[in-house]
Amino acid sequence: MVHSQFLNFCGGFLFGDKAVDEVGVMCRQLGYVKGSAMIVCDSITWEIAGKRISDSLRASGFETVEKNMVEKGAVREEVDKARGRIKSSKAAIVFGVGGGVNIDVAKASAFIEGAKWITVPTIFAADAMTGINATFRGEEKGVDGKAHQGDYDFRVGPPLACVVDNEIVRSAPWRFQAAGFADYVAKACAIEDWKLAYAQKMTDHYSEYGVALANSHISYLIENAARIRKMETGPFEAFLKALMNDGFLTQMSGDSRILFGSEHVIGQALMEGESRMKSLHGEQVAIGTIIMSRLQGLDWKVLKGSLEEIGAPTTARAIGFDSETLVMAIARGPEINRAWMHDRPDFYTILTHKDFTEQQVRKIAKETGVIE
Repeated sequence: MVHSQFLNFCGGFLFGDKAVDEVGVMCRQLGYVKGSAMIVCDSITWEIAGKRISDSLRASGFETVEKNMVEKGAVREEVDKARGRIKSSKAAIVFGVGGGVNIDVAKASAFIEGAKWITVPTIFAADAMTGINATFRGEEKGVDGKAHQGDYDFRVGPPLACVVDNEIVRSAPWRFQAAGFADYVAKACAIEDWKLAYAQKMTDHYSEYGVALANSHISYLIENAARIRKMETGPFEAFLKALMNDGFLTQMSGDSRILFGSEHVIGQALMEGESRMKSLHGEQVAIGTIIMSRLQGLDWKVLKGSLEEIGAPTTARAIGFDSETLVMAIARGPEINRAWMHDRPDFYTILTHKDFTEQQVRKIAKETGVIE
């Protein structure tokens, strides 16, 4: 029996050069012609895109455009602050401008307060700009009111729209785009873990269509990594659109397992290590992808080769770790995986299926060239 499922996607995309200057026109087309809006950003992204969005909204008829600056990262305090400003300004639309943190704060605060939200990524360091979840750091009392030991997701649904200004993204430091590429091709490991969980009857759902769709994107990105790195128009736009499409992919798959697996568990272990302030999420996941793809029996050399072509880190040293510290961090993977299963009992991966000792980590890390 196939149970009915309501699928709700991102309402629209504004994509192209100088797209942020057309936000006001887009909002009119969406039926928002006046009232109040709020921009969630930081000091850098305000100058890059926020001010131009504010000017466009005011020119199109919005009476008030509030600015909410994110200062402490993806934590409940920032969501509470943004919620307060949404209430006081009666904002009907909230814009998340910048990277994943600003977008997630905008998503969660708007969702809780009943406002619509529009995402405006200025970098492509992750693949979550149209995702149905917002990700936050573990706290004693999270956005959902519960205690979380590590990073957790808060389900919000899709955005009203996503705005991608190609000129802004092209001008961002390449490191961010390389991290986003790594975060996307990591789905190769996530798919293997999901397939394993389904085979072991740890989950009752597996989407062949979602997997086929993700695999087609992964294959294209891997085959065209060098051209994407050169920012050739066709491949670079395909790369941006693949990452923009993650919300659709998640909804069609019916499960966020399509997005992350054991490679993200390793990324979490590395984030909790000494490199947390030295490397990006996608860079940590790049290392996790190399190690886990080898453990899973995938063609890790092809994955690693694409990461090297795109300019993502592939060694411990490149993300600020010495060899032994990295080995000890990765060896915590099974422990972290089990902790995540408290929130998601179906999050069964290769790390809970096989023993993964410090000795095994060291052997695989050396074989793959992650450590010397």
